[in-house]
Amino acid sequence: MEIKKVGVMGCGAMGLGVAQVCAQAGIPTIAVKATPGSTDKIRSGLEKSLGKMVERGKMTAEKMDSTLGLLQLTTKEEDVADCDLIVESIIEDLETKKALFQRLEGIVSPQTLLTTNTSTLSVTAMMAVCKQRDRVAGLHFFNPATVMKLVEIIHAFETSDSTVSTLNNFCKKLGKDPVIVQDTTGFIVNRLLTPYMLSAIRLLEMGTGTIGDIDHAMKSGAAHPMGPFELADYIGLDVVEAMTLNIYQDMHQPHVSSPHTLTRLVQLGYLGRKTGKGFYDYSVKPPIPNPALRHPVA
Repeated sequence: MEIKKVGVMGCGAMGLGVAQVCAQAGIPTIAVKATPGSTDKIRSGLEKSLGKMVERGKMTAEKMDSTLGLLQLTTKEEDVADCDLIVESIIEDLETKKALFQRLEGIVSPQTLLTTNTSTLSVTAMMAVCKQRDRVAGLHFFNPATVMKLVEIIHAFETSDSTVSTLNNFCKKLGKDPVIVQDTTGFIVNRLLTPYMLSAIRLLEMGTGTIGDIDHAMKSGAAHPMGPFELADYIGLDVVEAMTLNIYQDMHQPHVSSPHTLTRLVQLGYLGRKTGKGFYDYSVKPPIPNPALRHPVA
């Protein structure tokens, strides 16, 4: 099966990024805004972002025009009826996603592949509400989807081999580097990465090192492009906490429970880069470690 048209459910950062990647690869794509309101602001933001790429010489004006021409924004779920592949990228809530999958089965054709971009939720649980479970899989892109090469293809309990093969070929057509993963909470990357960030937070709470020193140690000593606190702020602390809760519900191990500091920062609305403050304060340049976290906080 060849993917000739893609529908993306959700126009947040991840959803719009996936839609842009598909359109840039020459595939007609429909992105459905999952929340109320006009798509005009999203369209203008995308045009501005692509325009900057043209200015920097990273994209030609012709490529920008073709990408925008292939990407349709809508608020109507039924507009994806003739798509060969659906990539769900809405709120990270299992019941909301299951309800969407049930609605989609009544909209798309029996041959359409239904995938989720979830980072830690069970693909099999979403599959369970579907009648044709063999066509359901995970297709986990990484943020920013336009830059990151990896895509985790999640082989859930009843996903067919032909579905996985089609998705594998599709990812390669996008210029991505796919890996096939069994449906385990967190898959490969987040199953390893989340405990790593949590361990760094616990080192901070014990007074082993400061935010800056721990980040510097991992960049200088382990050749990581970002330290664990920089990474958590980049992902979003609310997202990190959600991944933590999902993995903990699966493993019930103390090392994957949410540390005190992470919980408190999320409660205060300090979610990292997107709110201007998390483990770092981004209101100043260069960002400095959050002054409230200079001392052990356990």
